[in-house]
Order: sequence, then structure tokens, then C-alpha cells
Amino acid sequence: MTVVRDGRPVLQRAWGTTIDGAPATSDSPMVVASVGKLLTALMVARLDEVGAIDVDAPMPWTDISVSTHPGWADVTLRELLAHTSGMPIERRAWFDGGLDCAGFLPSLLDRPPSATRGEWAYSNGNYCALGLLVEQATGLPRDGAAHAFLFDAVGSTGAHLTTDGQLPTDVEYRLGVDRLSRLGGAGAFIVSTDDLTSVLAGVTTSDLSVLTWPGVMVDQYGWGHTGTVDGALACAWVLEGGRTVVAATVSGRSPATGGEVCDVVVPAVAGDLGMAQGSPDRSPP
Repeated sequence: MTVVRDGRPVLQRAWGTTIDGAPATSDSPMVVASVGKLLTALMVARLDEVGAIDVDAPMPWTDISVSTHPGWADVTLRELLAHTSGMPIERRAWFDGGLDCAGFLPSLLDRPPSATRGEWAYSNGNYCALGLLVEQATGLPRDGAAHAFLFDAVGSTGAHLTTDGQLPTDVEYRLGVDRLSRLGGAGAFIVSTDDLTSVLAGVTTSDLSVLTWPGVMVDQYGWGHTGTVDGALACAWVLEGGRTVVAATVSGRSPATGGEVCDVVVPAVAGDLGMAQGSPDRSPP
């Protein structure tokens, strides 16, 4: 767990060990599941800011070498970011192994968007697609793009992808990271709480024109994202308009969800700030 306030770490705690047997620290990389969507969305925001992509334009499916049903031709990047694109919702299939994100995504796009397009419907497929776009727009693998646009600026070096396997200095994901390979930009980052908070503490007003609800979760304390896969839980939250950032990760199955991690750490930090307002009420419902 890490808490940053006014750009300075004020709390860094860790328990357990890394794969090589060393004591874990708040700078030990861990699987963060869907908290990685924040990193993908922030890369999209930065690429939009420099004119490399346009979040309000249709998704350039041919540029990422993905064949789709014609009904996807006018789906915009902003719809993908907001989970309002009509992307099919798959659950267990994301963890079946075999194909990676690029190989699995076409199976979700061979039919038109769902009739509920325009309504929020959480789907990993949206961020799998956005991660592929980041790679195409930068000409870099997604971890290279993340370092170029997010981590290098804050001096962070340890973040990497589940597709590269686990490193000795990681906290172990005991179910094996191969099962996460399909997630791509939706949840395949391995990153420490120190690095998460450093990146999120540097979010700008321009970034926030892209990092919006309902793609980004909100509550009475601020905004962020939770992450839940079997065996890994995460929470990253921005409070006080960006002055305070908290990230907490768990390698294990307790509590049950990343949302429950947020339910513990966000009110606790808010209480220390004198702004406790009860249990977080995240949206969309």
C-alpha cells in the first residue's frame, strides 16, 4: 500500500515476500488486474493530447489489423473508454488461455454492437482494443509505450506485462500469469503501488478530459478503479482533486474483490484527511 500527498509519499507499507524470497516492499510489482485500465486510458489521453489519435473519432480497426462486422465502423474511442460501445461481455473466456488479446478480440467483433450500445456495460474487450491501438499509434509494445508516456516521467522502472512472465522481484501471482494473457490493455500490467501512485499523482487537467465517468469509477471521495481477478486484488484512488492518491494491492483471495480493498483503504485515508463520508458509493450502479 502507498499513499502520496502533494507529490510526496507519506505512507509505504508491504507484507510478505517476493518470488526471490526478499521482503516485499511498496515498490514490489504485483498483478493489478483491471486497475491497469487506468494506465491504458491515461496512455490514450496522452496520445490524444499530442494529436496521435482522436478519442472522438471512430476506432481505426484496420490499423490494429482486426476484422469487424460493419456495425463497428462508427464506434468511437470514447465509447470504448466509457464501456458504452456495445462490446460483448465475456467473463470466464478471458482466462481460458491460448490466444492473446489480438487473437481473441475478433471473436467479439464478428457481430454488430449490442442493442444496448450507448449504455454502460463493463467489458474487457473495450480496453483490449485500446491497448492494441496504443501499440499501433506509438510503434512500441504496450510496456514500452507505458514507460514512454507514463513511467519514465516519474522515474519508475519496474512495471511490466504479464505476457513477459513474472520476475524474481515481483510478488508472486500464484495461479500463473499465462491465464491473464488475453486481457492485454484490460488487465495485464504488473506494477507496484509506488509506481501506480506516482503516475496517478501526475494526472493533468487535460488527461481528465479523457479519464471520465463511467469509464473511470467515481465515488464521494474521488475517482479511480478497482481490480479483481482470482488471486489478485487492487485499488487505486485519487482524492482531494489529485492532492492525495492511494493504491493497495493483494496477492491472494481475501477480501473477495478489489472493490472491497477500496472500501477499506479509501475511507481510512479520507478519515485521516478529515473528510470521512462513510462507505464508498461507487458508480455506475
